[in-house]
Amino acid sequence: MVHVARSRADNGNFSTEEVRKSSKPCPSTSRLIAFSKGHYKEPPNLAGGFASLNISSEKPIRANLIADSITEDTFRIALETWADSVLYSASATWIEHKANARDCVFGQFDTNYDARKPTASPRKRTSHLQAASKKNAQTFSFPRAYKEPPEVICWLNRLDLPSGPDYNYKIRAFADAIDNRGFTGHLNTWDDDGGLNGAAMCWIAFPKQKRHVDCGRFSTNDIRKRTNPREKTSGTVKFKQRFQTVPTVLAALSMLDAAGNADLRVKVLITDVKYDGFRWSLETWGDSTLYAASASWIALGFP
Repeated sequence: MVHVARSRADNGNFSTEEVRKSSKPCPSTSRLIAFSKGHYKEPPNLAGGFASLNISSEKPIRANLIADSITEDTFRIALETWADSVLYSASATWIEHKANARDCVFGQFDTNYDARKPTASPRKRTSHLQAASKKNAQTFSFPRAYKEPPEVICWLNRLDLPSGPDYNYKIRAFADAIDNRGFTGHLNTWDDDGGLNGAAMCWIAFPKQKRHVDCGRFSTNDIRKRTNPREKTSGTVKFKQRFQTVPTVLAALSMLDAAGNADLRVKVLITDVKYDGFRWSLETWGDSTLYAASASWIALGFP
């Protein structure tokens, strides 16, 4: 374990390479993050997802994002692996809100449901969640009903995927059946070469057309076909509203489709953020092949 106890300012992003080199992997890499002084009167709620992953293919693809030791001033963020898997590097994106916020709700869906208490109670168990199920679903209720169906964003934050010549790395997190009272979250793999030992995602719900907030999803499939993989795929997003100030754009992975014959290497980058939009890219490197990937984003432009 490598941990930095000296706190760094909160900017919504953390990389293991802030703490150690990718050539020196370890099971857990963490550091303290400091909130703006006096911003919170009690510990806030947090949600986070993977922004990049670089994991050895020699053993199963295992990664986990943890935010704990949360106070009104600081929290610990950690990127971890377990057993004999090797996590060379990873990065995370997070978002927080005040504990008593009424219109923004965070939650967690984990295929290991019985081992981990979700942050919002399930409305109904829509399936018996078993390791290695290709399709996993859970239905959630919002603490209070919205006036209309809200926006729901999903970010991957735990992976346990088999590796080897018989498998590709395929995982998708998404929400559907969204109404003003709740929604159904999904963690799926697909095709004969997709395996799933376990996974988790966070979800973030907030009202549609909320002032100073926008959200969406971008994918390599918006630009090219899966059968035409590239090291870098880029595109642009236009906001549904023009912000008064240049917003902060937070993005994390929601879908992966990569060849299993090499290490899993993927990252999402946000650049050229302006009042009316931004540029994104989804990338791989080395001998890895990224057939497709998607990320979900939230833009915050509070004056």
